[in-house]
Amino acid sequence: MSPRIRVLVFLVFIMIPPTTSGQTIARASLAPFARTDATSEALAALGRLRSQVIVYRTQQEFDDAGRLAHISLADFENEFMEVTAELATTLESMPAGRVKTNVMNALASYRDGLHWWRKVDRPRVVHVSMLAAEEDLSPADMALKSTAAYTVAIHWRQAARYLQRAEVLIQSGER
Repeated sequence: MSPRIRVLVFLVFIMIPPTTSGQTIARASLAPFARTDATSEALAALGRLRSQVIVYRTQQEFDDAGRLAHISLADFENEFMEVTAELATTLESMPAGRVKTNVMNALASYRDGLHWWRKVDRPRVVHVSMLAAEEDLSPADMALKSTAAYTVAIHWRQAARYLQRAEVLIQSGER
C-alpha cells in the first residue's frame, strides 16, 4: 500500500465515528414533539384567558355586540397576572421551537389587548374630576381612543390564532 492510501484509510477510520454520531444526533432532534406537562399547562393556562374574552370573526359581529369579554377588566387583569406567573416557569421547561413561539405570541397578544382595554375602559361610576380630563383630549387622541376597542378585539383574535396554531403543531408532532 502506498503512503497516500494509508493516510486516506487512517483518516476515514478517524472520521467515521464523529460523522455517524452526528447523524444520530440530527435524527434524534427530528423526533416528533410529544405533548409534555409543560405544554399542556401552557395551553390550559392560555385556554383560561381565551374562554374569558370574546373572539369575533368579523367587525360587524363586534359592532353588534360591543363587548370585549365575558368578565370585567379587573377580573381579566387578575387572571392575566396569574397566567403570566404560571407561564414564566412553564416556558422555561418547554423546548425551543414553533410551539413555544406560538405560546409566547399568544400571551403577548393577550397582554397587548389588555393594554388597549385599559385605555377604553369606562367605569360605571364616573367622578366629576374625570370628566374634565376627557375634554383636554386632542383630536388625534380622540381618534385613537375611538378605535382602541377594535384594537383589543383584533388582539383577542390574534391570540386565539396563535393558540390554535400551537395546538395544531402539537397534534401534528412538530416542534
